[in-house]
Amino acid sequence: MQHLPRWATKLVERHPGAEMPSRENPIPDWLAEESARTPLWYVIREATETRDRHPFLLHKEIHRQPKQWREILDGYWPVVDRLADELAGLGIERIITTGCGSAYFTAIHGSYTLARLTGLDATDVESYELAHYFPGVEPSTTLVIGHSGTGGSIETVQAMTAARERGCHTLAITNTEDTGVGRASDRVLTYVTSQECGPCTSVVSTRVLLQTMLGIALGQRRGVAGVPFDELRSALEDVPRVGQSFLDGSEDAIAALAEDQQQATSWLLVGSGPNYFSVREGTLKIEEQAILVAKAYRTGDFHHGALSLVAPERPVVVVEAAGAANDRVVDAVRAAREGLSPTVAVTWTGTDRAAELARLADHSIALAPPLPELISPIPMTLVFQLLGYYLGVKRGYNPDTLRTDNPPNTRAWLTSFPLGTH
Repeated sequence: MQHLPRWATKLVERHPGAEMPSRENPIPDWLAEESARTPLWYVIREATETRDRHPFLLHKEIHRQPKQWREILDGYWPVVDRLADELAGLGIERIITTGCGSAYFTAIHGSYTLARLTGLDATDVESYELAHYFPGVEPSTTLVIGHSGTGGSIETVQAMTAARERGCHTLAITNTEDTGVGRASDRVLTYVTSQECGPCTSVVSTRVLLQTMLGIALGQRRGVAGVPFDELRSALEDVPRVGQSFLDGSEDAIAALAEDQQQATSWLLVGSGPNYFSVREGTLKIEEQAILVAKAYRTGDFHHGALSLVAPERPVVVVEAAGAANDRVVDAVRAAREGLSPTVAVTWTGTDRAAELARLADHSIALAPPLPELISPIPMTLVFQLLGYYLGVKRGYNPDTLRTDNPPNTRAWLTSFPLGTH
């Protein structure tokens, strides 16, 4: 209960002398009364208002992201370059990326992207697993990167503490200043989003952007052959425009898709390479905002593990991949259609496979222009944020609250995360 985040400190200060939450009693009466007045996630995000109809606060948060990406690209390269200079001199041979929830999905993105940009071995491990089942590594040559939007996730604090105690180099990438994860790490890379509500949106996409920038900068210093660093830097500069163009041109189509599929019982999402991160993160956005079960598959796993599930009430979404992976992505649409699942293709306008996927699928969502696949997950986050948002709206849920406008769900949250541990 030390170092409570600001929102929790404010709650406690309104109740001097009251029983403090504990593992044994995480929800004293005063806290139950507070959460009944204001849904918990409005409190956690320190929202200045609450809403009960579209547009919810989350809608604004989704639309803020291209501007935030532009701000990072314009102002953070010197910060990233200094960090890359420091890391390049440490003799690092292995990277472990970690986090929980959305932050674990950014760790998945990191292990894939950093391995290809830096030439280093990279592995993602969920924070609780890392804290309690730490792998056998040479600490002096291992860098552990911990992701956390709030910087307060207790599992990630424990993981970074365990890494530093073993002598590993540690780096926290967060969206909040002065946090437990940051204090448990040797170095901190922070972009403050001040997100005002709901499930993680900008705190995901901005960290993925920073992580990609760090990978490019570190890879350049390591002299990794065969990586088009100049092309990737140039493509990053186009990401804000791609994101804004998508929001301006495709939101109505996603709202219509949500209207059409609001009776679906679950969603199956398929993605390859770096966009496996996209579909893992996409499932969480659907679950948190629309209160639906969703499952993510790598392309090959879909064919081996999901064919018994395809059915009219379970839409299948596939994300266009680069290279040979496209063949099995196309096969996933064909198989889903044979199983009578509604199908959605997420593509890049003008690519060789976009037209074929759009023709085969029942619905098509396109981003433009095409970006290198290593860069594509950044604007791809917008697709599933909007889809989850509009599914929630159509199904009568408040996407801002992660269901904490329902008292039993609030109690579940506070049981899993006693005050100050998220």
